[in-house]
Amino acid sequence: MRALVVEDDELFRLGLEVTLQGFAAIHTVTAVSDGEQALDLLRHQTFDVILLDLGLPGLGGLETCRRMSAEHAQIPVLVITSQDEPAWCLRMVRAGARGYVRKGVATADLLLAIQTVLRGASWWDADATTALRELGAARAEAGVDGDSHKGDPLSMLTPRERQVLEAMARGLSNQEIATELGITLGTVRVHGHAIMQKLGVANRTQAVLKLLPRQGSRG
Repeated sequence: MRALVVEDDELFRLGLEVTLQGFAAIHTVTAVSDGEQALDLLRHQTFDVILLDLGLPGLGGLETCRRMSAEHAQIPVLVITSQDEPAWCLRMVRAGARGYVRKGVATADLLLAIQTVLRGASWWDADATTALRELGAARAEAGVDGDSHKGDPLSMLTPRERQVLEAMARGLSNQEIATELGITLGTVRVHGHAIMQKLGVANRTQAVLKLLPRQGSRG
């Protein structure tokens, strides 16, 4: 696996490189200090995962993420930041980030986050998930709706997670979902966990209930 680190803090960047090099699955780690360098590098090299800081100089982390997602949609972007503003979590979702973790995350959790986004699912740490739910609830109370889906937890799902949830709504088992989508049973379970985490529910039945009213309103 080839990882690209985009981080302007030299000390943190070096520490992250060392951490990543300690993962058996990662055989190459390339690091740059800003978004412009990263985007240029992506035009000439291929990577499997990108770890992106938010507070970058120049182009900035948010715009860098948008461009990466638009130009290299097949490469998952995992945001790693000290930023704790709920609005930033939502902005990164919309910019195409596949995951969001805080700096200082435990090594085991970082590895799990990387493995999760590589499998096509998403990973939002507990703080980010809570922040997004609270932001959604606040917007709902303020009457923010219309064409905005900022308060809609379903908008947090990746396309693949949406497919899995829709398959659940049709009553398919995890094994049947795996067969239909051409993915492994383990990956279906990872998607299921991400779906329940994002929607703030405890089981698949509650998750499906979040989807069914919307499906009914389409007719």
